[in-house]
Amino acid sequence: MKLMFVILAVSLSTSFSFAQGSPTMKVKVFFHNEKLNPEMQDCNKAFPTTRTIPKTTATARAALDQLFLGVTEEEKAKGFWSFDRESTTGVFKSLNVKSGAAYLNFTKLALTQLGSATTSCGGGFFAMVEETLMQFPTIKKVYYAIEGSSDEFYEWVQVGECPYKKHCAKSNFR
Repeated sequence: MKLMFVILAVSLSTSFSFAQGSPTMKVKVFFHNEKLNPEMQDCNKAFPTTRTIPKTTATARAALDQLFLGVTEEEKAKGFWSFDRESTTGVFKSLNVKSGAAYLNFTKLALTQLGSATTSCGGGFFAMVEETLMQFPTIKKVYYAIEGSSDEFYEWVQVGECPYKKHCAKSNFR
């Protein structure tokens, strides 16, 4: 009986230490909120919700990963909403942060899966992305590309060729 108690105690202790052993951190993820911005009166407004994630040094990347997962049921109950997971799965290729800028590179899937992101309000998709990224003090501006081509991105969103000169270089989006 004593041996069984020791085995049980060691087993519980080991399970508990594994559950408690993974360090975590909190990041803000910005979504639209129908309660805070009724009828989406301003499609450029996004509001923060906090997520607890495994600790990482790539916090901006981790925050974007959370954004692209979409809202949780608990967040929906609080009025948050966003593009659904099916629309954002596979669209994020890479993020490069340097000299105060975030260079967000999408895959070609963005062209088909995020089609409404290019409408006049775009579902406010880019507002959610930019708010999520610019919460970090190292990021002051966000630039975009598709498969490394900023011209392709800016044509897709009906701006024309990339208007940001040096920030349009393919080397920024690796």
